[in-house]
Amino acid sequence: MKTLASNLIKISSLILVIIFFASCWGRNNKPKNYFTIGDNTYEIISGVIINNGETENGFNLDLRLYDEKGENFLIFSLVSPQAESLPSTTFNNIEGKWILGYNENGNFDNGYIKTGKLVINRSSDGYSIDIKCTDQYSNDIEGYYKGELSKKDEDNLVHKLPNYVLPTEIYEDVTKHLPVYSGSNPPDMKGEYVSAPHALIYESYAEKPDSLQFYSDRYLGFSYINKEMTFYGKQYDSLANKYVEEIQYGVKITGNDNYFTCYYVVDGYVQGYYAQQSFIFSGKKTSAGIEDFHTAVVLLETSGNPNMYAKHSFRVLKDYDGLAEKNNWLSGRSEAPTAKGGNPFDIWMK
Repeated sequence: MKTLASNLIKISSLILVIIFFASCWGRNNKPKNYFTIGDNTYEIISGVIINNGETENGFNLDLRLYDEKGENFLIFSLVSPQAESLPSTTFNNIEGKWILGYNENGNFDNGYIKTGKLVINRSSDGYSIDIKCTDQYSNDIEGYYKGELSKKDEDNLVHKLPNYVLPTEIYEDVTKHLPVYSGSNPPDMKGEYVSAPHALIYESYAEKPDSLQFYSDRYLGFSYINKEMTFYGKQYDSLANKYVEEIQYGVKITGNDNYFTCYYVVDGYVQGYYAQQSFIFSGKKTSAGIEDFHTAVVLLETSGNPNMYAKHSFRVLKDYDGLAEKNNWLSGRSEAPTAKGGNPFDIWMK
């Protein structure tokens, strides 16, 4: 009897071990980044954030996670306080859909995601996204993605400068030195300009904040690629003895008639600390260039980095003669502009 009981225990233990390793093998057999619909698994190769414009509580974003050919993917409709990124948070009761075998003829399978949650975390190496939800057919939709998310802007327009770009706490201080325009009828910004002489007129963290300082000419240009507004910049760095260039996609704009304010936000890691800056441009577009051209750099987040200026520090610069003139520095060159230089937090501080 003892032998029989002992054998049963051994058999039960063996079954449990087999079940455990089988489940582990099933999990480990999935790609690193994947999503499942029922019993079918698909590898996630890339992800993108699409800004569809403003909504009551922020910005209406689509998160899309694609397979290698872009034929199988998930779409989640989310509201974020920022137009360029997703916060570290848990989205509950999400809505979205899955699409399999996508083609332009419309002959593909799809289903709507009705319940579930999305857990998003941001870190120094991008996003990590955990997916657990259910579709209209009661299929379990699960998945995981870790990596960067590209950005696409379907709507460059904002009706006013958002609070996260210019926080309420410093709005009045900044706008004493920088004109800010609101509205939904801004000018077409396509063109190339140069701010010269380019001068620093206010530096919030300096011993004498309003001391005037002149810097090298600042070149800037705007274009539209697939309806997305793109900013190009160039400025001579006297310390490095070279020009530093920058390209920023998905620039937002607000304003009326020929008056405009546009901006973009840069995320990065400085000495291992997460940091974020906004860059704001304002002025009046004319046939001669940009009148009353101003630019501001606002330090939005430092994550406690002791070697950086305090959160909400800012600088304001302008074209000192009142006109950033037209200049063909982009169209007049033979090679395509490229983003150069080091840390984006060192670029455009002048």
